[in-house]
Amino acid sequence: MSSEARAISELKKRIPQADGRIFDFFAAWLSARGDALVARRKAFSPLSVPSLLRYMWIYRFEEEADDYVCKLAGESVNDAWGKGIKGRALRDIIGQADYPVVRERWDRIVGVPLIQYGAVEERLSSLDAWHAERLLLPMTSEDGRTDVVLGISLYNLDHLADDKSANVSEVVFQFPCRDFL
Repeated sequence: MSSEARAISELKKRIPQADGRIFDFFAAWLSARGDALVARRKAFSPLSVPSLLRYMWIYRFEEEADDYVCKLAGESVNDAWGKGIKGRALRDIIGQADYPVVRERWDRIVGVPLIQYGAVEERLSSLDAWHAERLLLPMTSEDGRTDVVLGISLYNLDHLADDKSANVSEVVFQFPCRDFL
């Protein structure tokens, strides 16, 4: 079994409930990663998984903004947020209430580095709550720093919550990239 196949098998063991597209996305990242700990941004082409383009997004940490700034967002991601998010800072997109928790997670994703899987009932763009499933992966920039977060967000619009004030349930798992070498 190849190292890529072993890594996919290991992720499936850890998150067996995940949508199959999560593993397709992970396989594309693994292919771009090669023998490195994380993929280089330059080596990953969103076109390597064309069926997932609409769900993909890429952020890069920009020191001058002291925040992650969206560099690419697929149409389903933009639709979920109610507008285009490319060029916007993470804090401005998700809001101040959720920012500290998300920022701490993203800093760990690029700092350790980690793979993060999450599933949540959430409310975006003032719409009813709905189910979202995500995989977040670290990447290195051209300068060699791990400062890019590549992700996929799969939204299930058929799973709308009836009560807008319902408690939001969330599952988040983070795994060291070194576990998947």
